[in-house]
Amino acid sequence: MAKRGPDLVDPRLVKALEHPIRTEILTILRDGRSSPARIQRRLENVSLNLISHHIKVLQELGCVELVETISKRGATEHIYEAVGPFVLSDEEWRQISPKLRQPVTATILRMLSNDLARSIGGGKFDEFDDNHLSRTPLHVDERGWSEVVDVLSRALDEILEIGSKSVKRTEASGEPPVTMTVAIMQFPTAGS
Repeated sequence: MAKRGPDLVDPRLVKALEHPIRTEILTILRDGRSSPARIQRRLENVSLNLISHHIKVLQELGCVELVETISKRGATEHIYEAVGPFVLSDEEWRQISPKLRQPVTATILRMLSNDLARSIGGGKFDEFDDNHLSRTPLHVDERGWSEVVDVLSRALDEILEIGSKSVKRTEASGEPPVTMTVAIMQFPTAGS
């Protein structure tokens, strides 16, 4: 029997991402520190007990850590933060079975839909006249598909770098940050 090679994807991350509530918690904590009660207010129809359970699972998996406890009015608030980046490389994503990918994809799309609804509903979407919205159906060959993948990968790297630099600048200047969502998607469509 052939010896099994090392996992290309950290199995703890796969376990963390296999439940949509954990994916949402990690996304919230990637934006900054938070408590179960604050996370529960952001997630609709999810009990505080369920949020606390999933945070405990994430903590056991090493994906979040307790960074502070705050006592107020006789209660203790536990503040958590995400540990490490939760962006899977293309190679790591390929190593995850399609069965496990689908719930992660569905959760991200639901969160994106919620972000979009809050932006439009709150009158924020068109607040800046240089925001971007486009839909570009294409017909490409395999090489064209790969070229688009490469362009989007470079764009994501640059966007993440801009985010890191912006955090440092706003901390230094005291300027309030603009909260934004950037969605980059590429997917095959049915039909022509």
